[in-house]
Amino acid sequence: MFKDKARRFPLLGGLVDCDGEDHWESLQQTTVILILSTMPIWLGTVIIVGLGDAFSRAAFKGAFYSTIFGGELFTYCTALLAPIFWIALVDPPRARKFPSKISHMVLIAVINTIAAAFFGLGIARQKLNPSMSFKFSVFLFVLSLILLYLGTVYHISRTSDAPAEFRKQEQEFAEDLGEHRP
Repeated sequence: MFKDKARRFPLLGGLVDCDGEDHWESLQQTTVILILSTMPIWLGTVIIVGLGDAFSRAAFKGAFYSTIFGGELFTYCTALLAPIFWIALVDPPRARKFPSKISHMVLIAVINTIAAAFFGLGIARQKLNPSMSFKFSVFLFVLSLILLYLGTVYHISRTSDAPAEFRKQEQEFAEDLGEHRP
């Protein structure tokens, strides 16, 4: 009964159906995606420091900020979330429905729209508050990572053992049908 109520909670309700293996697989996938997709940021930081005169924490911090201070994280938000939008939109055969599909898709659409608008304004050289824009890009990036992880764990959970889930749903249906018969 608790699980049924918890499942209705937007965005996070589907976590009641995810086990440790689903989280471990999702963490691995999300980490690989994060490392490879942000390579221009971290490799750019290393190259900037390597080409500079100083080798210090301040040099790394300055180099790192120089790779993301111009609104670059806004583009990463849209790139990280595009596959999750598709994953939420399409239910593979014999897989459970994607949990909180509408909530995920709406939040992804809002984040992508805001991120694209801010990035576009920055590229068009419109006057933006640089500090606010930077902090907002970091906030949206972290939120995008959370949604990427949730979308990945939900996808793995609903497809990891689809045949067993199908049998379970058939059994539940048969039991429900039996309860309604005189």
